[in-house]
Amino acid sequence: MIRTAIHLVASATFFAFIGCSGSSVVATIGSEKLTLEEFEETYAKNNGGWDASAASSLEDRERFLDLIVKFKLKVLEAKSQGLPQDTAIQNELDSYYLSVAQSYMLEKELVEPQLRELYHRKSEEIRASHILIRVVSNAAPAETLAAYTKAMEILSLHPSVSFDSLAFVYSEDPSAKTNKGDLGFFSLGRMVREFEDACYGLQQGEITKTPIRSQFGYHLIKVTARRPNLGSLRVSHILKRFSQDQHDSTTVRDSARALYDRIRQGLSFDQAAQLYSDDPGSADRAGDLGFYEPGILPPAISEALSTLPLNTVGEPVKVPYGYHIFKVTEHKPIPSYAEMEKDLRQTYQQQRYSSDLENYTRSLRTQYAADLDGAVVQRLSTSFDPSKTPAAEAWSDTLREDFLPRTLYSVRTKTFTVSGFVEKMDASPEFRTQPLSPQNIKNTIERLLDSEVLEEHARDAMKRHPAFAKLMDEYRDGILLYRIEQDEIWKKVTVHDSLLKPYYEKTKEKYRWPERVNFAEIFVTSDSLAKRAHWKLQYGEEFLSVAEEYTMRSGYKEKLGVWGFQPFTLNDLARKASTMAVDSVTEPFKYQNGWSIVKVLGRDSARVKTFEEAGPELMSGFQEEASKARERQWVEALTKKYGVELNKKTLAEAFKRKRLETQ
Repeated sequence: MIRTAIHLVASATFFAFIGCSGSSVVATIGSEKLTLEEFEETYAKNNGGWDASAASSLEDRERFLDLIVKFKLKVLEAKSQGLPQDTAIQNELDSYYLSVAQSYMLEKELVEPQLRELYHRKSEEIRASHILIRVVSNAAPAETLAAYTKAMEILSLHPSVSFDSLAFVYSEDPSAKTNKGDLGFFSLGRMVREFEDACYGLQQGEITKTPIRSQFGYHLIKVTARRPNLGSLRVSHILKRFSQDQHDSTTVRDSARALYDRIRQGLSFDQAAQLYSDDPGSADRAGDLGFYEPGILPPAISEALSTLPLNTVGEPVKVPYGYHIFKVTEHKPIPSYAEMEKDLRQTYQQQRYSSDLENYTRSLRTQYAADLDGAVVQRLSTSFDPSKTPAAEAWSDTLREDFLPRTLYSVRTKTFTVSGFVEKMDASPEFRTQPLSPQNIKNTIERLLDSEVLEEHARDAMKRHPAFAKLMDEYRDGILLYRIEQDEIWKKVTVHDSLLKPYYEKTKEKYRWPERVNFAEIFVTSDSLAKRAHWKLQYGEEFLSVAEEYTMRSGYKEKLGVWGFQPFTLNDLARKASTMAVDSVTEPFKYQNGWSIVKVLGRDSARVKTFEEAGPELMSGFQEEASKARERQWVEALTKKYGVELNKKTLAEAFKRKRLETQ
């Protein structure tokens, strides 16, 4: 029951009060003061953010203040009654502390710092050159060593030989023969992770001291430039294309230059693109290509666009297939971190989180003295029938009794035995379907150890993160609120006929039936069955008997095809029945994925429901009204008990200060 409170009472996080000394006091509840800044942060969190909250009305703010005051009064009363010491509440807090703590610390210690780093990388573009010595990922050790040695020998030739000359001669990247290893500008996500990480760790002009391994082989990398990310540019162009054999390259060059000169002399770029561009896809749009990030374009084009002022036509740029004349018509800077966070988070989860989590957890193993017994792991991993899974009966009977108490691993002073491993495998659905192969067993042990280390790290989360302690206070207050409301409101609202009947007489107009029709249906999936059922009806068999024999609608054979009284608007069957006389029967007609025959059993006019018919709605309405009345009475009593002082005039000053992004 208490666990349900976490979901029912959103106020567990609803009232996230952030203490700020020196701020105006909006309310004093008992001895507790609610400052204007606390009110602002709480209101903004629950009402669409700071900007939306700044546009709120004074009435809206007063209503929200009333909710806060009631919340705090109820929590004060719960504490006064000693509910924080209640065993059920303490068990509830303990039961989810570790899972919440782990989620919180991973977000604060791993994910958020990495997202900030990714945004930092997105904010900058790097130009790099590389020399690639190829070696496949699963190469034999001798091949890997040979590739590494070759890369180091090439590196030793620098600076006697320039990096671009070394790339031209030695790089196994085919493009090096034309670009001398130059990869142009790029930012986040354009290169494989190992390459990107190395580049962002180098200063301009710096070369990697050792080869960097990626899925392609070993890289020697030189960062040749770093610059702020220009964002995205809206580009228009005129393309003058070479013929396939490029025999006309000089003519195309001269033609592009002449066209550029004419534009400088007054010819409209848009008109020139429509009349002379060899790119039919963009010519009709006056050359418009849409938005591009310069870093994803070839180096020559990227460099030309990056230095081209807005709405200025650039000189012709030669590319392998011809000449471009560019014009930048719009510039969008990179979005803010807040705008990019969702996409960054998705990218991080998909591409980096798993490996980062593994590294993060491995680093904690040393901190928490995690020790894995390799001999026990090896013996355990080969103790089972690899064709079985832990779902199989007696899957662990192959383990000797004297082996079960052996320590598999330890974390600080806690030990985890072979017997504990068996219990985990039996209890966890995650592991029960995995074949008991040696590698699966070893992987599972590693995961269990990592889980234990993370739990140990989570136990100290409050010390490292004061905000997490506040979050746990909010969860606790949410549970207290739920519990105290159960005791003081819901358990004190009694329901019996002597109370319900007067309430019914007062409110019965709220409980009404619309016009309804009672009908039965024979539903079959083939035309031949429909004809056979209808033939039986024509020869005098009872409709309900035929429905019991033939109807194929799920759940209706037992009900003899009867739908009971239904509103005319329920569906097409009810609408059809509403137009028929009582006891009349239709011919078979196509309906949904089969055929139906309908008989009208009765009709009922729109009317007030009887006391019995209104039962569930009546009880719900009575409980809601009674609980609101009880809550008002209770809150009035709490207000007198603890005292409440409001300074509503202060609410007019809310959201006028500039809110820092870090808040």
